[in-house]
Parts: sequence; C-alpha cells; structure tokens
Amino acid sequence: MNHAATALLSLVLVACGGPVADPAPHSFTEADRAAILETLRLTANTDGRVTNECGELTVPQFLPAELGGRVGTAILFAISGGPELATCYGDGPDLHLFMRADTGWREIYSARGRMLIILPTSTSDVRDIADGGPGFSFPVWTWNGTRFAPANRDVTDAELSSMNATYLP
Repeated sequence: MNHAATALLSLVLVACGGPVADPAPHSFTEADRAAILETLRLTANTDGRVTNECGELTVPQFLPAELGGRVGTAILFAISGGPELATCYGDGPDLHLFMRADTGWREIYSARGRMLIILPTSTSDVRDIADGGPGFSFPVWTWNGTRFAPANRDVTDAELSSMNATYLP
C-alpha cells in the first residue's frame, strides 16, 4: 500500500471512530493527560471520553510523536467525530501537538481535519512536519525554536512515497 493510501485509510479509521491503539510513552502519565485536557478546556468522563465540538462523546488519542532535538518526544492529541457525525472536524481529526515544558505541556502546532506527517528532514535538529489530508501536496511546517511555523513550501505525494515519513494518527 502506498503512502497516500495509508494516509487515507488512517483518516477514514479516525473519522469513523475506528479502534486505534494508544501507544503513548510510559513516562506519559494520567496527570499529563489531565493537564493536556485542561489546556484544551476538555473534561474526560469516567470512561475517558470527552465531548467533541459536535456534542458527541468520543475517546481522544494521546500519541507519541518522536521529533528529536529540543522537542524530543511530543504528544499529539487527536479527537475525531463521534458515531453520528464522523466528519465533525472535516476530513480528519482535530490535532494539537504538545511538547513537555518546565510547567507542564505547551502546544506547538494544531490543525483541523488533517493528519500529522513527520518528515525525515529537520530544521534546528527538530523533524519537519506536514499537514496530511486529501490532495496531492501538503504544506510543510518547520521548527522556529518555539513552535512549528509554515515553511512556505509543500511536499507532494510523489515525494512522500520515497520518504520514510511517519503518519499520525
């Protein structure tokens, strides 16, 4: 299966609320989950579900994103639509990327209706990322020392098919 097909399959599974494992690093605790939810002004119920923007209960994902450099292992928070409205956030989930900071977690990137593509290239020793989703080319974001910022360039499906990129969620 090529990268575009894999990306599309991931978007469909997340949008439909399909089962996805939560491989967050062992150092990521329940307190970390709570801190990220609080930052996003969300509250989990006893089952770990939160109410998305469409008013449906869904289980968010907390996924490790190995970015290297000063960022290290970031955590990608992804929340999708629920059982009635899978397209709550467009063609994919609502994404928020957090890095560990002295006082907890700090958001360094967000996107709606997309997937996160971690590219093999890097800026300032931190891996570059792209907004994945429907289409043939995707905007690239680079580390500016504080957060990810638009790089004013794209990566194409053809380029991605020859890269060792990581797709989240």
